[in-house]
Order: sequence, then structure tokens, then C-alpha cells
Amino acid sequence: MICQLNISDKFRSLNFDKRKKNISFIILHYTETKTLEKAVSLLTDQKRKVSCHFILDINGRIFNLVDLKNRAWHAGESKWKNFKDLNSHSIGIEIVYPGEKSKTLYAKKQIKSLINLIIFLKKKYNIKNNRILGHSDIAPLRKIDPGKFFPWEELDKFSLGIWVKTKKDDTKLNNDEYLKFLKNLKNIGYGYISNKINDKKVIDSFHRHHLPSLTGCPPTQSSLLKSQDILNLKKID
Repeated sequence: MICQLNISDKFRSLNFDKRKKNISFIILHYTETKTLEKAVSLLTDQKRKVSCHFILDINGRIFNLVDLKNRAWHAGESKWKNFKDLNSHSIGIEIVYPGEKSKTLYAKKQIKSLINLIIFLKKKYNIKNNRILGHSDIAPLRKIDPGKFFPWEELDKFSLGIWVKTKKDDTKLNNDEYLKFLKNLKNIGYGYISNKINDKKVIDSFHRHHLPSLTGCPPTQSSLLKSQDILNLKKID
């Protein structure tokens, strides 16, 4: 599927500073806008102080807003395993998409283009699959993008990111199983697990990525099985 990348530098953002860490993550976002023009306006506004390295339009066109040698401002307060300040370690990719509440699917051309871009970046920077993440994975208390309609399973067909198939079991977890599930989430890489309110948001983040039909619901046996299967993957470091 790898196609020649045609990346435009038509739009540039001044919202960046010097990168002080090596690139080891790719973080995916949605713009929560209907158009590229609106998204670019937000990502280049020097008062808002947000940006990204790449933005993908609905038609699949790719635009480079910040050089990869620089630290774009896309992740904000964030954690994954022992990593903090994910802006310093990552490439930020924004996808033009109106948001989870729109209940719309991502455009096929857009995802095809995204896959090619990630394949290129993964190879160039030797990025591990378990470090190709959504904004909600690294900032679950604040963010829900790229949302429950993002096709992680499609990316997995090209060995990008983490996805496992697990049998469905809607049985509720007992207390010991619930605690084991939270421990699994920590071992996978999720941070901010500390109290009931935070834990619920972290669980929702996990569900958005791995069990989207359970978003907003308590964890089930499927949640526990999925978390264990992820930890059993050879891809997880």
C-alpha cells in the first residue's frame, strides 16, 4: 500500500520550540473542525499556542506545519509509562474531523494517506507499535481524540499501533478483577490512575481505543481479557 508521499508546506505554524528529546512516539489527534481552513487557522494562531507537525485533510492531502526537528505543541499535559511531556518525544498528527459527537466515520482517502505517512515515519524513526497512540491515551483526563470512531483495526492490518481481537464477554468484573484490570492498564502505559473519577476517564480512554462499544460503560470481562492480551503481545516493551 505504500505510496509516494506528497507533503505540502503550504501552511506553516510558528507555534514550536526546540526539540530536546529523540522522536519515539506518534500521537494522533482530530481537529474537531469541519474544514482544513478552520483547523489551520487554529493551529497557526500564535495566541492559542497549539500546533502539530502534520495535518491531513479529508481528501487525504498532507500538510507539514512544523519541521520534525522542532517540538510542536499538540499533546499538552501528558503521560505514558515513565514518559512525560510527550511533545518533546513525539510527532503530532492532526486529522481534519468534526469530532466524536458527530458520529461520522473517517474518510477512506484520509485513512489511506495517514497509514502511508505513519509507515514512513515509523521506519524513519524506528518507532515501536505501542508508541503509536491517540491523544486520549496520553491525556485521558482532558482529551477524547481521535475518538471511538477512529479505525485502529485498519491500522493494525499494516502492523501499525496496537490492536488485538478478544472474545466478547459482558460479565461484570468483581473487585479483585477490577483491581487487576487497573494494574494491567498501568502496565500497558496508561497514567493518571489514582481515584474513581480519574480511573473512569482512563478506562474510557482504553475503551475508546480498544473496545469502542464500551465507551462510557463500566469495564467487563472483555475489558480485562483485552488488557491481558495486549500485555501478552510481543510488540509491548
